[in-house]
Amino acid sequence: MNVMVVDDDDLVRAAIAEILLDAGFEVTAFADPDQALGPYDAVGPPDVLITDINLGSSLNGFDVAAVAHSRWPSIAVILISGLPVHFAGRMLDPRDRYLQKPVSNCNLLKTIQQMSGGE
Repeated sequence: MNVMVVDDDDLVRAAIAEILLDAGFEVTAFADPDQALGPYDAVGPPDVLITDINLGSSLNGFDVAAVAHSRWPSIAVILISGLPVHFAGRMLDPRDRYLQKPVSNCNLLKTIQQMSGGE
C-alpha cells in the first residue's frame, strides 16, 4: 500500500514515515504541500494520504485533501493536527478521518487498516 505523508514538521514527518515503513508500507513524504501536489513519481497513486492540517503555507491539509480527492478519487485521507480543530462548516469526506496529535503508532496503523477495509 502506498502512503503519502505531508507535514511541515521534520520530526513528525520522519516519525510517521518510520512507523509506516516498519509496518511494510511504501511511503512518500513531503514537507511542502506544493511539492506533494506536484508531479507524483511513485510507482502508483497513493492509497492513503496523511496530512497535517496546519502546514505553515498558503495551503492547509483540507486543501491538500481536496486536491488529492480530485486527482485520486479512491484515496483515503487522514487529517492530523496538534491544535484543536474547528471544521468551520467543512465536512469530512466519507473516506476521511481526523486524528489528534500526538498520534500513537497503534492508533495510526489501526486507522489505516480500518480505512482500507482490513479490520
